[in-house]
Amino acid sequence: MTDQYQGQASWKRVIFVAVFWIIFHFAQIVAAIVTIAQCGFVLITNNPNQQLLKFGDSLGKYIHDILRYVTFNSDQQPFPFADFPKADIVIPANQNEAV
Repeated sequence: MTDQYQGQASWKRVIFVAVFWIIFHFAQIVAAIVTIAQCGFVLITNNPNQQLLKFGDSLGKYIHDILRYVTFNSDQQPFPFADFPKADIVIPANQNEAV
């Protein structure tokens, strides 16, 4: 074990892991809401909502960042200690939602 996880630093890390574990569970609820809303949009319009696509992509990356942190695979603390992940999805400005 490295000196990084000894003494007060280890307790601080464990507290942050517990907090981010709670945030992770809240993020799962938000992801479920986004999924249900996206299903509704597809049923009604036959197309996914573009804003929900982008938010879902960012949320998925955020959840991934949390899991990497709480499993000690990363020392980078997720949002709000870092920027919220940006979506990789590019939606052309002239694309209409109801295509």
